[in-house]
Amino acid sequence: MRIAFVVNNYPPRTGGVELHVRSLAAELALRGHRVLVVTLGETPGWSRDDRVEVLTLPEHFRIANILGFPGPGTRRRLTRLLRERGVEAVSVHTRFFPMSFVGWRAARRAGIPVIHTEHGSDHVASDSRIIGLASRAVDVTLGRAVLRGADRVLGVSREVTEFVRRLAGVEATVFPNAIEVRAAEDPDEQITDRPGHLVFVGRLVPGKGWEAFLEVVAACRAAGRDTTGEVLGDGADMPRLRERLAALGLGGAVAVRGRVPQSEVRRALRGATLINPTTLSEGFQTTLLEAIAESGRVVTYPVPGAETLRAEGANVVITSGRDPAELAAATLRLLGAPGDPAPRGFIDAWSWAARAVQFERECAALPSAATPEPPAGSR
Repeated sequence: MRIAFVVNNYPPRTGGVELHVRSLAAELALRGHRVLVVTLGETPGWSRDDRVEVLTLPEHFRIANILGFPGPGTRRRLTRLLRERGVEAVSVHTRFFPMSFVGWRAARRAGIPVIHTEHGSDHVASDSRIIGLASRAVDVTLGRAVLRGADRVLGVSREVTEFVRRLAGVEATVFPNAIEVRAAEDPDEQITDRPGHLVFVGRLVPGKGWEAFLEVVAACRAAGRDTTGEVLGDGADMPRLRERLAALGLGGAVAVRGRVPQSEVRRALRGATLINPTTLSEGFQTTLLEAIAESGRVVTYPVPGAETLRAEGANVVITSGRDPAELAAATLRLLGAPGDPAPRGFIDAWSWAARAVQFERECAALPSAATPEPPAGSR
C-alpha cells in the first residue's frame, strides 16, 4: 500500500508519539509498503529516514516545544500531494494536533480513507486553568471532528479507547504501543539482576513525577536498603531537581544523566527497577515495555497498560493511588521479594513487527476509497 503519516512532530524531535510513528512507518516500509511522512519543522524540505520519505513543512507559532501550526494553504498543498502520490490510506495521530485536523481534511478532499490513532487517555492535565480550559475547548471541537470523521480509530490502550468513547461517542480498537525487540548480543548473555537500582525516565516537567522518584529513593535508603538511582531526561525542572537532590542528601546515590539516546535508556533499565510516578494523561508508556524487555521490573502509579502487562505475567507492581508514600512502600515490598522478570519471549507480542501486521489488518478493513468532498463553492 501507499500510506501517508500526517503528524505535527517527527524525529529528530523526541517523544512517545514521534517514536510510535517512526517505528511503525519503518516497519511498514520494511514489509514492502511505500510510506510517506508529512510533518512540521524548522528546516522545510524533502529527506529520507531509512526507507521512509519525509516532507517537512514550515512550522509557525510553536507552543511549549510540543505543538506548532502549519502555514496558510497547507491543506490544499497536502491534498494535491496525496493525489499525486496515489496514497491509499492516511494515518493521523492525537486528536488535538493541528496536523491531525489538516491531514483528515486533506484526505477527505482527496477521497482517501483515514485511520486516526489516539494517544491520550484523558483531557490534557495542567496546573494552569487557562491551558486546561483551552485544551478542553479544542477537544470538544476539532478533536471530536477528527475522531468522528476518521474511517477507523485506534487507541494505544484500553483507557484511551474509553476516553475516545466518552469524548466523541466513537468505538476505537486497542492498538498498543510497542518497542524494538533487542537481539541478544550473545546467545548466552546473562543480564545482571539489580532490582535495587531505581530508574526514572521522562521529561523533567510538572506531572511526570521526578519529585516522587527522589522520595522513593530516599525512603528506601532510610529503610536500610542499599539502593541507587538514575534519572534519564531533561526539562524545565532540572534546577529544582538538583536542589531537591542536595536537600535529600542523595547526591552520591542518584546519577542525573539528562537526555540520552534510546539505546542508553535500554541499557540503564537492564535488570533494574523502573519507578513510574507520572500523574499526566498518558496513553501507553513504552518505557514500561522497555523495562520488561530488559529483564527489569516496574513499580508504577495506576497508568494505562500497566494492568494489562501485569495480567500477562510481567513483573509490574501497581499502587492503588497516586501517593509517593505508597509508591515507596510498594518499592520496599518489591525489594524484599523481587520475583522473576518476564521470560525473554514475553516481549515478542509487543514488538513493532507484530504491530505492523495489526496495522495492515486495520488498513485492509478501510473502505477502498472515501467519498471525496467537492471543492468549496460547488455545493
